[in-house]
Amino acid sequence: MATSMSSHRVCRSVCRSAPQRALAPSAGRRRAVVVLASEKAGKLLLEARRKYETGDKLGSVKLYEEVLDEDPSITQRQASFHGQTAVHAAFGDVELAQMTLRAAIQEGLDFEQALQDPDLVEITTSQQIIIQLRNFNKQALKAQTVAAARNQAANIGRAASSRRSSDMDLADILGRPNDDRLDIDASPLGIAKRVALLLLVMVLSGTALFFIGLETMFPKY
Repeated sequence: MATSMSSHRVCRSVCRSAPQRALAPSAGRRRAVVVLASEKAGKLLLEARRKYETGDKLGSVKLYEEVLDEDPSITQRQASFHGQTAVHAAFGDVELAQMTLRAAIQEGLDFEQALQDPDLVEITTSQQIIIQLRNFNKQALKAQTVAAARNQAANIGRAASSRRSSDMDLADILGRPNDDRLDIDASPLGIAKRVALLLLVMVLSGTALFFIGLETMFPKY
């Protein structure tokens, strides 16, 4: 039951969207709200670390989760998820530790550097779990790199496809000069030939109509 509750709490923490910020009537007021929230997040991080280092792991993880509700900065979010990872690793729960580590990596945390960072809580667990987390970190970074490359390739492909589609649409509307697939020659010379032919047809038609009119008005008996 305790594991289930812990897993639910971690999922809620990791899956939580960006915290809602208090609305303010002005930009100046807005900046003040953000600064106060970040200061509170910093105090929570300090207290969470104190509890972690004195052995109160459950109290520590609760405070680390509360940090995310206080409009933390990116660095504070990284510290929060790293702290949660440390707690779960200390309890030997690799699965939950990987969940929070993934969230930390998505926030931009360098896990290898974090292990040596004195400003972050030290992960005190077995060497085997540390190795597992390091391997997971490598896999997560590789997956991020592959996903970014795929997205970039997809964006380039969509842009190229859009350009080709636009070119084809314009060509279909305007026609292509001297295109063998077209029956109409859109070149200046072709246009001039069609105009001359039209004038010739009009002259011949007018002449024929003139003689037909004469025959009608002055029939021959």
